[in-house]
Amino acid sequence: MSCASLLVCAGVVFFSHVFEVTSIDIDGSANNGFPKIWISKLFYEALVDFNGPRDVGSTACRQQTQMYAKHLENDSLWAVQMSDSWSRYPNGVLAGTTHQMGVYDECVSVHQPVRGKYCIPSVKLGPSNGIDFKIGKPDQPQSTDHAWREILGFVDHDKQLYRNIIKFGICIPDSCTAADLQITLQNEFDKHFLPHQVKAEVQVDSILCSTDKDEYPYDTGYYLTSSLVGFIFLVCCSSTVCHLILIIRGNNGKKIEMPETFGSFSLIRNFRDLIKYNRNNDLNIFNGLKVFTMILVLFCHIFLYFIINPIKGGIYMEKLYEDGSDFLLTAMNLIDPFFYIAGYLMYVMLIPQFNKPGTNWYQIIMVIAYKYLKVLPSYVIVMLMTAFVIPHLGNGPFWASRIWIEADKCKNYWWANVLAVSNYIPVENQCLISGWYVSCLLQFLVIGTTVVYICVKHRRIGIYLIVTLFITSLAISFLTTYFNQAYGMVRIMYSFLQNPSNSSEFSHYYRPFYHRGTPFYAGLLAGIVVEELKKRKIKLSMTVVYAGTVVVCTVCFWVQLYGAVFYETYRPYNAMEQSLYAAFSHCTWAVILFWITVCHFTTGYGPLEKLLNNRLTVPLGRLSYTVYLVNIIVIIMIESKQRTTVTPSSSTLIDGWIFGSFRTYFMGALLYLIIDAPFGLLIKQLLYGK
Repeated sequence: MSCASLLVCAGVVFFSHVFEVTSIDIDGSANNGFPKIWISKLFYEALVDFNGPRDVGSTACRQQTQMYAKHLENDSLWAVQMSDSWSRYPNGVLAGTTHQMGVYDECVSVHQPVRGKYCIPSVKLGPSNGIDFKIGKPDQPQSTDHAWREILGFVDHDKQLYRNIIKFGICIPDSCTAADLQITLQNEFDKHFLPHQVKAEVQVDSILCSTDKDEYPYDTGYYLTSSLVGFIFLVCCSSTVCHLILIIRGNNGKKIEMPETFGSFSLIRNFRDLIKYNRNNDLNIFNGLKVFTMILVLFCHIFLYFIINPIKGGIYMEKLYEDGSDFLLTAMNLIDPFFYIAGYLMYVMLIPQFNKPGTNWYQIIMVIAYKYLKVLPSYVIVMLMTAFVIPHLGNGPFWASRIWIEADKCKNYWWANVLAVSNYIPVENQCLISGWYVSCLLQFLVIGTTVVYICVKHRRIGIYLIVTLFITSLAISFLTTYFNQAYGMVRIMYSFLQNPSNSSEFSHYYRPFYHRGTPFYAGLLAGIVVEELKKRKIKLSMTVVYAGTVVVCTVCFWVQLYGAVFYETYRPYNAMEQSLYAAFSHCTWAVILFWITVCHFTTGYGPLEKLLNNRLTVPLGRLSYTVYLVNIIVIIMIESKQRTTVTPSSSTLIDGWIFGSFRTYFMGALLYLIIDAPFGLLIKQLLYGK
C-alpha cells in the first residue's frame, strides 16, 4: 500500500473517531449516563394507555376497570370524561410546578355505571445506574447544562420545590383502592423508566383518593355538636327577638326588664357591647395594636398555607429566600406583641382588684378560675366544630388529607387543650395549631396573677421576682440554643411548611411557655415603670417621644431582620450568633411596645394616637381572641378546596389575604356574639354575681 493510501486510511479513521466522540457528546447519553428521552415523554409512554389497576385488587375493581377500558374504546361519554380529566404529559417540572392536577370535578362527576375516584400519586425519580449526578452540580444551573441533571441530581437545600418528585391527578373506578393503583402504576413505570436507567418510586396515599361523596362518618359527635350549636343559636335568636320587642315597648313608655341570664344571649346587647367606645380610655391603644398585629399575623398565615398548595411555576416562591421580604422570613415571633399586651393588661387590671380591703390569696384562685372559664366556651366550640362538623362542609382533592387529619387530632387530643398543656404534646398530635398559644396564655395567667398579687402585698419582692423571671427567660433561650446547637429562630423552610414537626426549633423552642416569657414579663415590667412614672409625674417632650420611637423601631427591626442571613445555604453555623439571636429576637417587639407604652401613658403621641384609638380599631381589637381561634381553620378550609395549580404572584397572595381576612373576622365576630360574649357574662354572674 502506498504512503498516500496509508494517509487516507489514517485520516478516515481519525475523522471517524472525532465524529463519533462529537456525536456522543451531543447526544449526551453514552458519556454521562443521562436518559435520551425527556421526562415528559417517558410519563406519556407509561400513561398513554393506562386506564386503571389491572389484574390486581378486588373482583369489583377488575370488572370496573375492564368496563372502563371497553367503553373508552367505544368513546362512551362517561369513560371519556374519566380519561379526559387527567394529564399524561407533565410540564413545568423545571420551573417548580409541584402538581399536574387535571380536572377534579370532571372525574368525580361520573357516577354511572362507574363512580369516578380522583387520586394524586407521587412519583420520586432517581438514577438506577448508580451514578451520583449531584457531584459537580452547580447551585445555579447554566443554560447549557443537561436538563436531566436538575431532576436526577436534585440537591435538597430545603429552599426549593422538588424537581425529582412529580405529583399528578388520575381518575380511576372507585372500587379500586390506593394500594391497587400504586401496584399497577409501579409496574408501568418500571416497564418504561428502568430501560432508561431511571428509577421511579410510586406512592399513593389513600387519603389523597376521593370521590364527590361525603365519606366522613356522621357519628354521635356530629349530631350532638350540631344540636348544641343549633340550640345556642336558637336561644340567641329568641333572646334577640325578645330584646327587640322590649326596645319597641320601651319606646312606647312601657319599662320591662329582660331576665339577666336570658338577656346575655341577645345579639343586640352583645353587639352594643362590642362597638361600645370611650375615647378617653387610655387602654384603647392596645386594641389598635392588637388589630395591626393580627392583620400581619393573618398575612403570614395566608402566606404559609399558600406556598404549600399546588404551585405552577414555583420559581417565584423560591426567590423569596434570596430576594424576597426579610420580614416574612423572620416573622415567626410575630405573636410576641400579644404576650406583651397580656402582661401589661394583667398588671394594670389586677393591681386595683388586689388592692381592695380584705383581699387574700383566695382572690388569686378566683381570677384564674374566671379567666380560664371565660376562655373555655369558644375554645371548646371551635374544637367540637373542627372534630365533627367542618369535615362535612367541603370537598376537593386535598380536603381529606388536611381537614380530616385536623378533626382526628381534636377527637384524640382535645384534653391537652382543655388542660392547657397542648404546647407540650408532639406537634403532630396538637388539636388546633393555634392551641399552643392559648395554653401559653393560661400558663402565664397562673404565673402573672401570682406575681402581681405578690407585688401588691410585698412590692419590692414582687419587682425582683418579675425581673428575675425576665432575665431567666432570656437565659433559657440563650442556653438551650447554645448547648443544643439549634437555630435561633424557626426557619420557614419547605420541610417545616409541609409538616411543622420536621422543625426541631418549632417543636422544642417555639411552643413552651418558658421560651415565650420574655415579652410577657416585659409587659409586667412596663406596668410597674408606667405606674412609677405617673406617681412622679414625669413627662417626655414630644421630640423625645417621636425621635425615640424612630430610633427604637429602627434598631429593633434591624435585629429582627438580621435573622434572614440564617437562610444562606453555605453559611457556617455559629452557636454564639444563634444563641444571641434567640434571646434578642424575643425582645424586638417587646422593646418597641415597651417604649410606646411609656410614651403613651406619660406623654401621648398626639394626633397619631387616632390610628390606634378609634371606633373601628377598638371593636376589632375586642375580637382578637375569637379571630385567632378561627383563623387557621378558616384558612385551611379555603386552601383545602383548591382544585387546580396556582401561579404564585404578589397580587394573588394579597387577594387571598384580603379575602381570608374578611372571612376570618366574619367568623370571629359570629363566634364572639353567639358564644364568647354571652358565656362570658354568664361566667361573671356565676363567680361574682350581678
